[in-house]
Amino acid sequence: MPEGATLPAEAVSSEWVLDPIKREGGKLIVSLRLPHALDAPQSALFPDDIIDPPDGPVTLPGLEVTAPQPSATGVIDWSQMITAEDKAQAAAEQLLSHVAVEVARLRAVADSAIAPLQDAVDLDEATEAEAALLKEWKRYRVALNRLPDQPGYPGEITWPAPPA
Repeated sequence: MPEGATLPAEAVSSEWVLDPIKREGGKLIVSLRLPHALDAPQSALFPDDIIDPPDGPVTLPGLEVTAPQPSATGVIDWSQMITAEDKAQAAAEQLLSHVAVEVARLRAVADSAIAPLQDAVDLDEATEAEAALLKEWKRYRVALNRLPDQPGYPGEITWPAPPA
């Protein structure tokens, strides 16, 4: 597994795998449910972490195995692996989605403010203050539409201030 990758527990055909399997800091992290009875010794129920085990079968701490245990080969669905790049892309897509929702919300506020002011201007009934406020709201709406042109978008955004 590459660094930063995760494999969902469901991708491994084993009832003993509890959590997603991860590679972090060069180490493979696997959490297992150990098949011990409740009367097993504490060292078996709550074993120390196994760090840098050798390749091949690993003896689990806490119980001595006197007879060979039947082994079964687990099947791993590697297509479910989530790489660090996949995680970064998903985070970027989620950020972009949140920004798009916020822009849409602010745009709706601007549209609601602009509509009655534009009506007053169209009917030649707008005061100077209303005409000036209409321009401010339109500038704000244009600034919202230009957010994607900012460097660093969508991670770094300088949000325009709405008219007072």
